[in-house]
Amino acid sequence: MMDDICFILEGTYPFLRGGVSSWTHNLIEDMPDLTFSLLAISPVKGPPKEFEYPIPENVTNIVETFLYNDILPNQPCPNKKNKDLFWDVFFDYLTGKNNQYGFHFEKMFPLLCDTASRAVNAVDIMNSRESHELTEKLYEEKKKDTCSFFDFFWTWRSMLLVFIQAINVEIPPAKVYHASCTGYSGLIGALAKLKYNRPLILTEHGIYTKERKIEINQAEWIQKKERSRIFIDQSQGTIKDLWLDNFYRLGRVTYDLADIITTLYGGNEKLEIEFGADPKKIEIIPNGVQIDRFFPQRSISKSDPNIRKIGLVGRVVPIKDIKMFIKVCKIVLDTMPNVIFEVIGPMDEDEDYLQECIELCKLLGVEDKCIVTGPKNLIKENIYPQLDIMALTSISEGLPLTILEALCVGVPCVTTDVGACSELLNGRTEEDIALGISGYVVPIGNAEEFAQACLKILRDPQLHSQMVETGYKRIDTFYKQTDIVKRYKDLYLYYMKR
Repeated sequence: MMDDICFILEGTYPFLRGGVSSWTHNLIEDMPDLTFSLLAISPVKGPPKEFEYPIPENVTNIVETFLYNDILPNQPCPNKKNKDLFWDVFFDYLTGKNNQYGFHFEKMFPLLCDTASRAVNAVDIMNSRESHELTEKLYEEKKKDTCSFFDFFWTWRSMLLVFIQAINVEIPPAKVYHASCTGYSGLIGALAKLKYNRPLILTEHGIYTKERKIEINQAEWIQKKERSRIFIDQSQGTIKDLWLDNFYRLGRVTYDLADIITTLYGGNEKLEIEFGADPKKIEIIPNGVQIDRFFPQRSISKSDPNIRKIGLVGRVVPIKDIKMFIKVCKIVLDTMPNVIFEVIGPMDEDEDYLQECIELCKLLGVEDKCIVTGPKNLIKENIYPQLDIMALTSISEGLPLTILEALCVGVPCVTTDVGACSELLNGRTEEDIALGISGYVVPIGNAEEFAQACLKILRDPQLHSQMVETGYKRIDTFYKQTDIVKRYKDLYLYYMKR
């Protein structure tokens, strides 16, 4: 059976909650006349996971695949006479010859992935003499003066293993493929396009290459180590550069082979162009809010009007900078002790970071006022109406659904200057800007300025009310989910006919 749309999802729906997951779920639910399959990409195989969302009836197939798997498929190679050609093309792809990553990947595809014309297989890629020669050639060309071969070899091999697992994924047939990001989701989307000769849509919420750059630069596992004298001193920067090159390459393949790239706001568009996307392919489609779901919450009163509450709805992970939120809590409480802070979202994605946040709360003496609640049902538990302010302290975002939802209910927001937050709170077009502000935007990492923005709203009821009304108008005018769904459905119907 061939579904209308196959979503290719990396680390999100339907197993994890978050903005991308909610966006995916809402699109599927709002198009009941189309059928969908889900290809969910996870890191490693473990105990069966529960779905975090009720699966809509028009989802007919869910396939979970794993990137870290030591078992290499040993496929037959009927076209071994062309194996030398493959290694030449593979080298061109890895080094980005003539800046044509997609071209080289497309040329490489039949030699590696097509059962009728395969020249090499996964075992060859990892363990053959040619593979070792390629590794030495890459090292000589790029890294020999800054990194030991030992470090280069094992870093490169770990990347190669994941690449091999990704290109051997069983992809459900569909009329259109929709990748939720570049990275491995985009790579598999490119493979699907080539395998089935069907269109590929890419949607970027946050810019994957940028987000991986942030994570890699913060990574403690990429660190300088003492080595025996037989090794050249390694460069921490070189190992990081290898990973950055890898994700840039995956991004370029997706950009080059996507039929259309949708993104959430103008800042994303500029970054995509900077990372190699063709401007002619890019179309801006913001996120939207299902107003009918959140509208009833506008009339719900706070359970205790004497307690002021600031909430952050998001995962407890470094990119959300929960530690900054905790520091904001301390600064606000020193001035206004009747404020409660809540972090509402999944806690199990990075247990070490969660523990660090708990320890920071204790260190600052705010453990009774800054509460990590875990995930909640935002509608059934009436979370938004209990908040005086919605906070977002992230160091990277796209167009956060939680900010849209908070504004829809009537909660002013204070956010860091990431993604589309400035557009959401200050307006994007002249008509939008004329509505006024629905919150404050402050620099990334500035806990003091963030806290003062929160205090300003909490102390001024008139300002709070004005922001509430502006938020209502902005969402009702520019961010209706029905309008957004129509734009995506029009894209689906157009590409399904090709």
